[in-house]
Amino acid sequence: MKKAISLFLSLILVLSCISAASVVVQAKAVLPVIDLRGFMSSQIYEDRNDPDSTRLFPPEKDGLLTLARRLLPSITRFTVDKNWDVLGNKLIPALNELLLPVAADEKGDVKGETGPLFTYPSKEEIRKNPDISFVYDWRDDPYVSASQLNDFVNYVADDCGYGKVALECHSYAGVVTLTYLATYGTEKIESVCFNATAVYGAAFAGELMQGKVNLSVDGLTAFLEGLIDQSEYEGLLRGLITIFDDLGGLAFLCSFINDLFDHLSSRIWKESIVPVFGSWLSVWDMVPDDEQEAGRAFVAKTGVTLSDAFRSRTDKFDANIRSRRAPLLRSVNDQRSLYVIARYGYAGVPLGGIWTANSDGVLTTEAESFGATCDRLDIMSVPKLENMPMISPNGAIDASTCLFPSQTWFIRNCKHTEHDPVLKEFTGKLLRSKGQQTVESFAEYPQFLILDKSLGGLFSDDGFVRSPRKWQDDIRMLLRKLIERIKAGIRFPFAKIKR
Repeated sequence: MKKAISLFLSLILVLSCISAASVVVQAKAVLPVIDLRGFMSSQIYEDRNDPDSTRLFPPEKDGLLTLARRLLPSITRFTVDKNWDVLGNKLIPALNELLLPVAADEKGDVKGETGPLFTYPSKEEIRKNPDISFVYDWRDDPYVSASQLNDFVNYVADDCGYGKVALECHSYAGVVTLTYLATYGTEKIESVCFNATAVYGAAFAGELMQGKVNLSVDGLTAFLEGLIDQSEYEGLLRGLITIFDDLGGLAFLCSFINDLFDHLSSRIWKESIVPVFGSWLSVWDMVPDDEQEAGRAFVAKTGVTLSDAFRSRTDKFDANIRSRRAPLLRSVNDQRSLYVIARYGYAGVPLGGIWTANSDGVLTTEAESFGATCDRLDIMSVPKLENMPMISPNGAIDASTCLFPSQTWFIRNCKHTEHDPVLKEFTGKLLRSKGQQTVESFAEYPQFLILDKSLGGLFSDDGFVRSPRKWQDDIRMLLRKLIERIKAGIRFPFAKIKR
């Protein structure tokens, strides 16, 4: 009898061990995806180790209100005397008080303990949710951020027992990811997705570092319309923009900003923009290749000198990453699954002439796609009349010129800042698939997609222009919500008395 009981208990023990082992195997089977966001994606604090410290960027609401109160008298006075120098004497020091605390030092290193808050998730947290965020300081040298990413990849892959991870990078994080792959290799990487990244530069960074500010009504209108596209009250906001424009508001705003930079340009760049934005290595690493020298010449002209140590670090990036992008990416592609996602259909940042480039509102589609041929937004594209592989349904995009034509997807009406769950579902399917997938692999994800938030999904692009809601419909929706709130407010006291 004892032998039978012992045998029975032993069997239970063995089965328990097998069950436990299967749980571990199951946990390992879900490939962790490390998500890296881009430029200005995380908040910067005075002390990156103290969540209660002051937030430096974006500035706290109190700081912005203080700035507004300080500038209001000067702006009021300016409307009378039109004295740009007096306005500049108030505006520039006030801006510097907000921005200079997040500037880097002369070598390009972030100052003191400033930085974003980030703690490693526990093994249990990763097991429950293998979609993990990696937070880094987007002001920093990409080599510094790549080293921190390497530590995190080792933690997830080795310490947590997964062996390998997938990387999904967005915007400037593409620069960090490529620097990581070039420095540390692909041994612990299963797949990588460059999702609307700045690997091939950001046109707005080039314009910024050359002092190009020339707002036009057309550019500002197109940018604002892209900004509110598919928002909750899109129709109403479009109506307000139209009214503001009809009253001359957009023309006045463009004229004022252009005049501001015409009169105060040398001071603004020398005292504010270059000492802050120009102190970040990340900005220089995003300046397009053909604008590097012009940017450095402009900065020198303002009277700001980039230190030898700073120049040495940008030169290192240029020699090892910038000038070797294509061979580096091809090497990664030869070893691991690689995917590229670009977005299009929106005007770019309206600093100068770049707003006409097809973009996602921030980065150009050509750069994000690693080389697609794209029609400008101010040129009417001709919709294709027959099935033409690698040509978008609206005729604006030719994907055949991409670095990886069969591994590059395009999403129309998807803004740069959009992180809808349907996008995560799409990239997760790509990154966790076994082996390299292509634009022919998934019927639900053809090469050309469109994001329709009203229908809640990604769909095959039909090439048609989406009609925005009418402002009258938004007014009716607002009234319905207001009536419901009034009804709820009336019912609440009586419900309380009834209880």
